[in-house]
Amino acid sequence: MGWKIPRLSRRSFLKASAGGAGVGLLSPVAGLVSQAASEDGEVETEITHSICNFCSSLCNLKVKTEKRGASKRIVKLAGNPDSTLNRGKICARGQSGLRQIYDTDRIKTPLIRVEGSKRGEYKFRAASWEEAWDYIAQKKTNADIKNWEWTMVGGWTSCVFYMNWAVPFAMANGIPNIIASPMQHCVTTGHLGTDSVTGNFNIHDEILPDFDNARYILFVANNASIGAVSTCRMVRFAQGRKNGAKVVALDPRRSETAAKADEWIAIRPGTDLPFLLAMMRVMMEEGYYDAPFLKRHTNMPFLLYRDDAGEWQPLVDDEGRPQVVMEGTRELRTLKKFSNDNRTDIEGRTFCPDLKAPEGLQVDGKAVQTVFQAQLEELHEYTPEWAAVSTGIKAETIERIAREFGTSRPAIIDPGWHGARFGNIMMLRRVQAMIQALTGGIDTIGGWIQAAEYRHKAKEMFKAYDAGHEIAAPMANLAGMHFAKMVIGAVSKGENFSHGKPGWTWAWAAQQKEAGEQSIALPVMTDTGFRESIEGKVNFNGEPYLTRATIINAANPVRHYYPDTYWKECLSHENMELVVVIDVLPSDTAAYADVILPNTTYLERDEPAVYGNGVNQDLALTTRYAAIDPLYDTEETPDMLYKLTEIISGETESFLDWIETLTGLSKLPVKAHWEETRQIHKKGSFLAACRRVAFEQAAKKIHKSAAELDHTLRTRGVYHEEDKVRLIEHAGMPRKMPVPTDSGRIEFFSGLMYSLRSAGRTEPNFSPLATNVPISCRTGRNMHEPLAEDEFYFTYGKTPTVSHGSTNSNNPVLAAINRFKNDIYKHVWIHPERAEALGIGQGERIILSNSLSGQRAEGNAYLTRLIRPDTLFIYSSFGVENPALTQIQGEGTATNKLIPYQVEPVVAGFKSQEFTLRVQKA
Repeated sequence: MGWKIPRLSRRSFLKASAGGAGVGLLSPVAGLVSQAASEDGEVETEITHSICNFCSSLCNLKVKTEKRGASKRIVKLAGNPDSTLNRGKICARGQSGLRQIYDTDRIKTPLIRVEGSKRGEYKFRAASWEEAWDYIAQKKTNADIKNWEWTMVGGWTSCVFYMNWAVPFAMANGIPNIIASPMQHCVTTGHLGTDSVTGNFNIHDEILPDFDNARYILFVANNASIGAVSTCRMVRFAQGRKNGAKVVALDPRRSETAAKADEWIAIRPGTDLPFLLAMMRVMMEEGYYDAPFLKRHTNMPFLLYRDDAGEWQPLVDDEGRPQVVMEGTRELRTLKKFSNDNRTDIEGRTFCPDLKAPEGLQVDGKAVQTVFQAQLEELHEYTPEWAAVSTGIKAETIERIAREFGTSRPAIIDPGWHGARFGNIMMLRRVQAMIQALTGGIDTIGGWIQAAEYRHKAKEMFKAYDAGHEIAAPMANLAGMHFAKMVIGAVSKGENFSHGKPGWTWAWAAQQKEAGEQSIALPVMTDTGFRESIEGKVNFNGEPYLTRATIINAANPVRHYYPDTYWKECLSHENMELVVVIDVLPSDTAAYADVILPNTTYLERDEPAVYGNGVNQDLALTTRYAAIDPLYDTEETPDMLYKLTEIISGETESFLDWIETLTGLSKLPVKAHWEETRQIHKKGSFLAACRRVAFEQAAKKIHKSAAELDHTLRTRGVYHEEDKVRLIEHAGMPRKMPVPTDSGRIEFFSGLMYSLRSAGRTEPNFSPLATNVPISCRTGRNMHEPLAEDEFYFTYGKTPTVSHGSTNSNNPVLAAINRFKNDIYKHVWIHPERAEALGIGQGERIILSNSLSGQRAEGNAYLTRLIRPDTLFIYSSFGVENPALTQIQGEGTATNKLIPYQVEPVVAGFKSQEFTLRVQKA
């Protein structure tokens, strides 16, 4: 059957929501507004500015409040029209964010587990903050929990907004153990693939494609950017679509993005990499590339040779500088080790390097060829016919897409977000970046454009390097792979801590490697080894290395890591002495806490810092202003981290020192302001002091007073510094300055992967060149072999109404929309022909079982022809278990009940779709 999208009128919305939600769902704000209108006195309307917190797009907001007497309520959220990031638009999630403030399920006061209850049972008693702090302190003292026995778990909110306090907190308290919940899903698994080519690694995606001006847009393994929804990308995509760009989407189902495309290519799950390798081969063989760009700004002209083991090695001089051959000759030239321009050799001579070394060229008895030639050699067997076998897509279609993309400039292959899919996802994202670079579409109009904040960091970083200066405040001033290496070094080296221990994830990786078992090369802030550290299986220098206490801030690993039993068992283990959760709503993870510390919502607080404007292509500053005072007995995260420092180590001065050292927020002014803010603020006084210093320092950099900056941000929400066109003109990367890779160039031969491969990692995941990384969804069988009658490949995705944290699914307005589209959003998508063969009808109950692990879950069938017959699809937003979330608990299928613990070897990225599911009628 076809997918009939219902029209969402107000009448049908109210009718659809009546069963479980009803008109009462609309009452928290509507009722408050009418109540205010009935009171004596005039209504005062006020506009404040903020940043949306319902996903990592970080849209700029206008917040409308109404006040009568002492009663002040938020009544409307809208996009900020002065923002060039989201251009005055916000999505359904963003508009409904005010409902989180008035959610009756909010955590309103500190909670302590009821004595005698078990973790996992949501049984808590209300407590004062003093009781909560005393409880934590007593547990720490009585159990004698050592500094290194704590583990911090942080969600994307804490990474973006509280990284500048969380990392100094970890360093001051001697806690080398951090699990960042975006890492295994997105930041390292997906972004590191892209970033190893372009160099632009940071906490979240630092590329915003210029869809507005593209003629051709190709989406691969990505619905999140457009359909799930990133407003800053959506507004640009919509404009590009209006301007006539052709849109092609590779997806096993007709996703929200595919529904907007000119062409939907229903590819088999997990085979996007073979498709793109064949596409790249066609483009390189047939000349669909920007040769001048490749010669000048990439490492494509660099010379390579094969060693005795058959491994590719760079041809370099004694100082490690790359060798190239001058165009049209056999003459070698030596280039600077780090540069963005290959036209000048180390002697200052201008020339043009060649993409193809002359046939038979040898250096010191070694046959050499360029990276371009070596890459073509690697791609030789990856023909469109080869890719057609696994992808299920005709070879002619693959060839046509390659030619269309290569000739329809400017063209964009969307870099994608989510990484946790298959073991080949990092290579997939690398190849996407290479295809984008082949056409010269890096940091150019109609192509990928670097975020202005990231560009500004990189420019200042290179300026400091050129002057021979060390980079002060590295968390604020390092960019790209330089930042990534700083993060890795901080937690992987025991010498950074007085106790001499690295993070347990690094200790476990070393232990596994020594035992000859599979280990993770870069376990950066992952959960690999977490269970083992709790169970006492991790050793360092011959001694047990235990995790005995956990702080979970704005993260929900029970719900968003795999499988659900992994984290439930970890947090319930007898060795786990203490679990502290900081959150706004009672997530599934909160049920496993001993103490829950309530955080304010994003609309109730002034932000502790002034930020760059997310992934905006224009350079700007922004922050949050509290629209209303906190409604409940909540506290701010920086203040909580300060108090926890008092309890864990007592090193509060060290905490302030680390904040200054890593972020540049000056210690002495913070302390001076704190003396004042303590007298004014009952809660959040430390945050308020940090904010004042942040404003002073940000204003100084732009040659304004703090009052002037504050005035602009209060009245407009954004301080605009420079637009993208001007920035690209003088700071384009790599045309005007290097990119933060090892070489300063766009890297087709990956310096990162070369170093890891040289350290003994021989799996195809670590190939310095683009290559195929085989996946295994079916033990002993190939992807193209026939499935059993009840067997399906599996894919999942984000719902447009629910973002990563999923507790916003408890939002009453969003919950009503989800109920209105109940079958589409909460049921299991299955092709009607396959369903008929299994005797399954529309809406009927089905049982799903994992062919690899045996995990089982139930769901309801949604029969639709908008999915490949060999594939099942589930929206991953549902399956919440905690009954304290009254709007959403028990609805839909929890994907984490079907996904086993499987990780790839580079960064422990989840292989969350690398299996098949069996289906039967319940």
